[in-house]
Amino acid sequence: MSAERAVPGAFMRAEILEQPRVLAQLIAQPPSAIAGVAPLARRARFAMLAARGSSDNASTFGKYLLESFAGIPTALAAPSLFTLYHRPPRLDAGLVIGVSQSGAAADVIAVLNEARAQGALTLAITNTAGSPITEAAEHVVLLGAGTERALAATKTVTAQCVAYALLTAAIAQDAQLQRALETVPESVRAVLAHTEALEAAARRWRAAQRVAVVGRGYPYAAAQEIALKLKETCYIGAEAYSAADFLHGPLAMIEPGYPVLVLLNHDAAGAMTADFIARVLACGGDVLCFATAQACALLDNVPIGSGQLEVIALDVPSAVLSAIAFIVAGQWFALALALLKGHNPDRSRSVTKITVTR
Repeated sequence: MSAERAVPGAFMRAEILEQPRVLAQLIAQPPSAIAGVAPLARRARFAMLAARGSSDNASTFGKYLLESFAGIPTALAAPSLFTLYHRPPRLDAGLVIGVSQSGAAADVIAVLNEARAQGALTLAITNTAGSPITEAAEHVVLLGAGTERALAATKTVTAQCVAYALLTAAIAQDAQLQRALETVPESVRAVLAHTEALEAAARRWRAAQRVAVVGRGYPYAAAQEIALKLKETCYIGAEAYSAADFLHGPLAMIEPGYPVLVLLNHDAAGAMTADFIARVLACGGDVLCFATAQACALLDNVPIGSGQLEVIALDVPSAVLSAIAFIVAGQWFALALALLKGHNPDRSRSVTKITVTR
């Protein structure tokens, strides 16, 4: 066992820190498949995104981008309809995207195979050249993120999010979104300047066994991904919610000290999310808020009530792409919390790096 491997979390830490470079390279040199598929995708009547795990969370982000910028109605696939029930929907007029870090996800590949057989436009997004998924799709985007050795996906997830944004900008021919992408590497560097604050926040929740992770709009995918990171590295019950959905029942869970991680963005969902924080604090909740710097003013008049509120402000200029920065903040928070709980986030007691389901 190498000295690096013997240090708990060494791989995850190193791979989190690689992200500014990985994302800058992907943005500066977009895969040629994106330019090739974009004109064809403009004719698609809908899009279907097939993925599992962290790739599924990145695809939630892709759904928001494709619908809001390209105007393409987008759904996440139900792979069991293809692999178990053998009742696939009609896909011939659509864009079908399969996403897998390893490229070995059998059910995602089955969706692509069926879509291609029906004449749909198919695209694979993967980090693994020559993997089975690259044979299933007509077009392939390789992320070029390099080998990822930690159990928890980090750089491959944010690279998938960037790939979705690059694809959307190309389909929509949106120069503003393309310019916003150029700010992402620096935003990630800015997040990584807050590692001490993230570690201090983790110390507050060292004993936590449950947490709600909440975002709305573009950051919702980040809430999903952060919740997954907390589950697989810290072994705690972390659940992701939209701030709107949380008010339709789950708010009843909140009692004094209940930990809630909220993602606050400077966009149309910001004011509602700040009001949500006030509701949780009124119930005595313990709120940790990752906020874009521009959104912090929304908290100026939020009463603390009987709850607790800690805010970590992040310098993130793009509200649309803030999910990427929030994901990175959540990665470091999960890494720190796992180590405090005595777990090694590079491994898992029951999960393998490559999981193949049908």
